[in-house]
Amino acid sequence: MAVASQVEARLSQILECPICLDTLKKPKVLPCGHTYCASCLQSHINNTVTHSGTHRACFPCPVCRVETASSDPNISIEQWAETLPVNSIVYSLLDFSGGNKAVNYCGQCQKLGKESLATCICKECDQAMCLTCKQYHNGFPSLSHHGIINISDGDESCTVSTSELCSIHSTERIKFVCGDHNTMCCNTCVILEHRKCDRVITVDEMIKSFDIKTKLKEVETTINKCEEHLQQIRRRIEASYETIQKDKANILQHLHSLKTQLMAKLQKLEDDVIAFLEGNCKSENLNLQTLETKGQSLVTAIGNDKIQLKMMMVNGSDVQKIIMLHKMDQNQNRYKQAISEYQNEISEVRISFDVDHTLQTFINTLGELGKIILTHSDVDSSIFHDFMTFSVRGPARSSLKDSKAMKVSEFNVKISGDLNLCSISDILHLNDARMLLVDSLNYTIKMFGQDYEFLESMILQDYPCSACSLSDTEVAVTIPVQKTIQIIGTKGKMQKIRKIKTRLQCWGIVVVNNQLMIATHADENSVLVLDMQGKEIRIVRSDRYEYEKLFRPLCIKTDATKATIYISYDHGQKLVAYNMNWNVLFTFANQNLASATGIDTDREGNIYLCDYVSQCVLQISQEGDLIKTLITKTGQSKNPLTIIFYRDKDKFILTYGDCDVAEVYDLRV
Repeated sequence: MAVASQVEARLSQILECPICLDTLKKPKVLPCGHTYCASCLQSHINNTVTHSGTHRACFPCPVCRVETASSDPNISIEQWAETLPVNSIVYSLLDFSGGNKAVNYCGQCQKLGKESLATCICKECDQAMCLTCKQYHNGFPSLSHHGIINISDGDESCTVSTSELCSIHSTERIKFVCGDHNTMCCNTCVILEHRKCDRVITVDEMIKSFDIKTKLKEVETTINKCEEHLQQIRRRIEASYETIQKDKANILQHLHSLKTQLMAKLQKLEDDVIAFLEGNCKSENLNLQTLETKGQSLVTAIGNDKIQLKMMMVNGSDVQKIIMLHKMDQNQNRYKQAISEYQNEISEVRISFDVDHTLQTFINTLGELGKIILTHSDVDSSIFHDFMTFSVRGPARSSLKDSKAMKVSEFNVKISGDLNLCSISDILHLNDARMLLVDSLNYTIKMFGQDYEFLESMILQDYPCSACSLSDTEVAVTIPVQKTIQIIGTKGKMQKIRKIKTRLQCWGIVVVNNQLMIATHADENSVLVLDMQGKEIRIVRSDRYEYEKLFRPLCIKTDATKATIYISYDHGQKLVAYNMNWNVLFTFANQNLASATGIDTDREGNIYLCDYVSQCVLQISQEGDLIKTLITKTGQSKNPLTIIFYRDKDKFILTYGDCDVAEVYDLRV
């Protein structure tokens, strides 16, 4: 009984007009699927179309506001509802619930846009008629023999169910079924639309062909399954909503936790910097106080000598005066020496804050907010020129040209699956603190974390040489023999995205001003300039310079400002610096340089060049002069292959050919 009540309640809800909230009468369905009484819908159309201030060719659905246009622009607004299709399913439900009992309208009047209750039915014409239309019907001699049945309130056998009426020709009953189009139709439909169809049978023939009760049972079972499936989908939607809410809460909690950790980390870093600043200021103040005390002592000593000298000159004997002059001469030499030493201890102290631009996005990668740098500049010594014949320079800020390379650590670059010794020909620092290592001998690129832990690898079709960043999520790796640049996605796991084919072998690579610059090595001893899609823009040949012959360009890099391009020529045993117009700025060649390979620059712009054969790393000035041999590995079977500096740090990684270990160095002054 409870189930029956639920069904009746649900059925009553379906058969209710959303406008008048009464049982649907002449239900008309809109394209959006909502159904209304014909009269209610027509009233809505009249109010919406004629009272909106403008003449509209469509009206909105009262529920969902989807626009519906008139099917016939030539009819009046008052007839729009009649042109809309009947909801046959609702009609059937109305029949089932008794909502359509004894509700019959005259077919002829409906064609004229009127609504008249039918009083009889013509059996031959299969049409309901009102009293007036019955008189016209009987007035035709050819129709006078048709059987007319009067409709009485209690005679349900004479009631024409609206579910039996054609949805297209609303005054005609359904009599046929077209198997070709799987539709039910009236006489007019068969004549106009289905006369050429092969499978047209009467409704009576269809009734005899199968068991209606069994078919209804099957339909009911199917509907129940559909309803159950929809309920499952609804439960999944509800579960998904709950999951989204939980995920949202977790993410917000995680963000709050990250923010808390970040703020705590920043506070600690700030406290460290302030403590370091206070310590340095206190130390420098003590130094200044000591110097001030020392200077005051000298001033006092000199003042005492002046007083003694003045008194002796007035009251002393000649012998005493001679002795005093001799003593003052000795004191004067001591004062000059003391002042000279005192001057050497004096310097103008400045304290500045050098912000660390390598602050990482993630909390664990935060190293420091910056460095407190003490700058000691020279004091103007011209104030002593009248008293002394010499001056001493104070200490100047240390330069990386005076630095030494101190090895601080090393890490293993060999991974499981490597068949050969490693040769890391290039290293790329990514923005998320990961490192991409190009292992040419193992045909592999390898991803390492900031603590030098191995993360993942990717095998390529031939040995790679160099790599550069195209964006925050893409890098380009050169594969020389294949004349291919492989584009790799680095967001999450590495993945191959696309390839760029080059005309010549591609070895070193760098991106400048959205252009790919590629060293072609022995192909043509040239540099190819490509756009980001791989189209060749120009070629720079070494033999264009009459005074120089350069062979086998290998590594190509830029300085931090990307204003200067550096290329090492392996066979030419040279390093050449170019500007952006490919004019030579300088050529570095040294008698001890045997094989120029990897290049990089430090924060001051000094250049570092690997000499593979001589097993050393050279430090070169921005002007192209040799500063010193920074690292030498002679006799250790280590051939420097590439050198890569950390961004904005005096720290670099050095790799070697045929070596499974990479070394980490720090420049110390």
